[in-house]
Amino acid sequence: MFALRLLAAAILVSSISTMAQDTTPIQIAIDLADAPRRMIHVTEVLPVHPGLNTFAYPQWIPSQELPGGPIDNLAGLVFHASRLDGAVLPWRRDLSDAYKFHVQVPESVSSIVAFYDILEVPSRANTIGTNHTSSHVVMVEPSEVVLYPSDKPVHDTLITTTIHLPTTWKAATALRTNYSTAPVLNGPDTTFQTVSIEHLIDSPILAGDHCRQYPLAPEIHPTHTLDLCTDKEADLDLQPAFLNKMTTLVQQATKLFVGHHYDHYDFLVGASSHLQGDSAEHTQSADYIVSSMDTSDPMVEDTLGSLLPHEFTHSWCGKYRRPAGEATADDNTPMQNDLIWVYEGFTQYYGNVLTARAGFRTPEKTISAIDFEAFQIDRPGRKWRSIQDTSDASAILRGNDPAWASWRLSQDYYYAGTLLWLEADVKIRQLTHGAKSLDDFAALFFAPQVPGSVSRDTGPGVLPYDFGQLVAALNATAPYDWRSFWETRLNALDFQSLTGGLEASGYHYVYQEAMVPAEADFIKATRMAEMYHSLGFQAAADGTLLDVWVGSPAYAAGLGPGDKLTEVNGKPYTAELLTTAVHDSKTNPGPIVLKAQRDGETHQYEVAYHSGERYAALLRNQNPDLLTTSILQPR
Repeated sequence: MFALRLLAAAILVSSISTMAQDTTPIQIAIDLADAPRRMIHVTEVLPVHPGLNTFAYPQWIPSQELPGGPIDNLAGLVFHASRLDGAVLPWRRDLSDAYKFHVQVPESVSSIVAFYDILEVPSRANTIGTNHTSSHVVMVEPSEVVLYPSDKPVHDTLITTTIHLPTTWKAATALRTNYSTAPVLNGPDTTFQTVSIEHLIDSPILAGDHCRQYPLAPEIHPTHTLDLCTDKEADLDLQPAFLNKMTTLVQQATKLFVGHHYDHYDFLVGASSHLQGDSAEHTQSADYIVSSMDTSDPMVEDTLGSLLPHEFTHSWCGKYRRPAGEATADDNTPMQNDLIWVYEGFTQYYGNVLTARAGFRTPEKTISAIDFEAFQIDRPGRKWRSIQDTSDASAILRGNDPAWASWRLSQDYYYAGTLLWLEADVKIRQLTHGAKSLDDFAALFFAPQVPGSVSRDTGPGVLPYDFGQLVAALNATAPYDWRSFWETRLNALDFQSLTGGLEASGYHYVYQEAMVPAEADFIKATRMAEMYHSLGFQAAADGTLLDVWVGSPAYAAGLGPGDKLTEVNGKPYTAELLTTAVHDSKTNPGPIVLKAQRDGETHQYEVAYHSGERYAALLRNQNPDLLTTSILQPR
């Protein structure tokens, strides 16, 4: 395991014990030599005090908004005393908190060495279910590989990180070495500057044997870089048009927010069909797991064009300006997510806006994307669960099964946030007769003036806020009863309360007989049957019902999620045949007769429906089209 064990041996005989514990940084060495076979080796030197010491493995990870540290994948844990004999120290897990470990430290010991492995395999503790390792590309989330003392805030606990890579590999990260602050591909053995635990956990490491860096918007300070690692060397060549859009993204975000809250910024992209996982935001970087970087494929570019602006926006909204309930002193204190409709909702809105302003999507395609987002929250569960409750309960709603998802609801604050922040944008424009917009609020709130400076740039950090401060900033932008504006909409129990911004910006949310192009393309590519607004379900390519809407004709007929359609009106099931039956229902006086398998048995269901095909869409109304003519236009 390379120099990790050598490092530990050197420490065991070093004079660390003579240093003051409260100023001695933790030392962590991360060995990725075995990462291709899904194991990471870690050696960590931890300053201690005599007596009982407790160490925590991160559970509540910033940017995940739920308890998800994969504690079940920490294996091989052994603690040694940092002295000549290197005696093994017994430890015991806390009986009420599986994420904490107790170690009794002898009087003569002021630091100990922990050896352990992190298994990069599915975790029951982490419901997101990521796989960040492959033969050629690895994305290390530091929250998965670190232990830290539980008696001190992570902001005040220092750590020095060393990484070891396979011989031909390189690594990119927002962490920098003592020798250079410029973006560089590091490796194979690199030690980074000492930072806080908070900073380390906020700094993922992308590594691989085929990596390249692309500078973006070189005229802008701080520096911005796209770091890419792929399965093959040939996959590193990116389309110039895509890189131009990335540069435009940086330029447009800078014009929007005015100030930056990082010393540099890295877009970390791991492109491999063997990786799985969500993208995640960080202050000075974001990590993206994608299957391909072939941006000549419109689907790939559209995916990237929506992901990258969203996570980049989070550097301001969520990382620097963070709801007070999420700005916890450590990563094991439960977060309060009541303001996540700002954290994620505002970001979802401006992710769409910046996607258009950067040129990844035309304004018209962005309208289709917003239509899709509106469709996601126009569901029967809106009758009982408010947007505020999806925020308050966000820690238990992420990653749930699609069965009955339309009744339970999930992370609706993302897409509902798009609609509500759109309405706030339009309202500011109306109140100020076009002199101001939500852009002005964004600059005021997410990059406030720095006392004594003409610049709004700051270093990385966290500036918490509460609902009252948010309302005050909106009032400073355009005086209005913003408290009632948000409380009314966030607590409403109907979809119509969320469409005011669409209406005011020039669009009706309607139901029509044809799908919008973006939805039609998706349904065609997946061979699904989208019947939510007609029969009340969506079927996978093989006819399995993914969800059934409570109160719909299909629900009334007795169908449920998991049922597998086998026949439509006496003929073998296909999505096309079902679509035809729904289309003909307007003139067919009888029910649509479906057969479906459930638990090995076949049942017949008569669905009483006579309204034809019905799909959600945004259509122009009589109001000025603020979206395509103003909001989505580049500055």
